[in-house]
Amino acid sequence: MSTHGTSNVTSGMIGGAITGIVLGMVLVILSIGFDWSGFVGGLAFGAGVGIALVGAFFWGLAVGLRRAGRPMWRPSADSAE
Repeated sequence: MSTHGTSNVTSGMIGGAITGIVLGMVLVILSIGFDWSGFVGGLAFGAGVGIALVGAFFWGLAVGLRRAGRPMWRPSADSAE
């Protein structure tokens, strides 16, 4: 797997994650600002928080995938002698 292709995939994932976080927070702010109550208010608030959390998860996943592509020193790979 080439590093260039991985970078494009992770950049797209981070862009999608940021979009999800922003949309989730906008939904939360709208549900609070318009004082939606009852089932619809709880649904909007919960959906907004859920979308933001899924976006944060995918952001972390993309960062982890991006870092995994770099060669790193590992103590177990070093010779003991």
